[in-house]
Amino acid sequence: MTQQTNQDNSWRVKMLEQGLAHLGQALVIVSSRAEVLFASNAAETLLKNQYGLAVINQQLTAELVPDNARLQNAIKMATDAQHTQDNSISIYVHRNQHPRPYYLSISRMQKQEDERRDGHSVLILIKDLSLNYEFWTERLSAEFGLSRREVECVVLLTERRSTKEVSEVMGISTETVRQYIKNVFKKMDVQKQHELVSLALEYRRNR
Repeated sequence: MTQQTNQDNSWRVKMLEQGLAHLGQALVIVSSRAEVLFASNAAETLLKNQYGLAVINQQLTAELVPDNARLQNAIKMATDAQHTQDNSISIYVHRNQHPRPYYLSISRMQKQEDERRDGHSVLILIKDLSLNYEFWTERLSAEFGLSRREVECVVLLTERRSTKEVSEVMGISTETVRQYIKNVFKKMDVQKQHELVSLALEYRRNR
């Protein structure tokens, strides 16, 4: 009976992996100690190549410092037995020498009440935004006459990043980021940053 159950579970895992791969997503499960317990085939390929994400000392780690800080904080919140928020946390992880980020959805895997003192395991879905990103950025550039770096700045702002975080990801000074934002305000005919973000996201949705 146990052998049959294991076979059924194995089949379900394979079907889940195929479905996620078809959607352009990889799956990672992290323990309450923040150690990687499981990675789907797509996730293993992604982590082996170390494009933006890797497993270092058994922990899922982002390549860029600001992204890694967000990732570790999100995992900590999700594993924390004392933290009551059950909603998933979404973050973006960028790759050096690659303009397209990963989108991570980090969710708590609930345990029985008497097991919660040890913390929760975490399910992380990783989606590569390559397909949508290129069309979206080309559309923004063509519509508003934005340079490649201005578009990159706009995309980072839509991820709710601060000026400091944008500068760290782009590898430029905060003053240069402010100048990009000033230029973009003029080109996109907006006055406030939330207006810029809203307009940019509208072009992403209406593709």
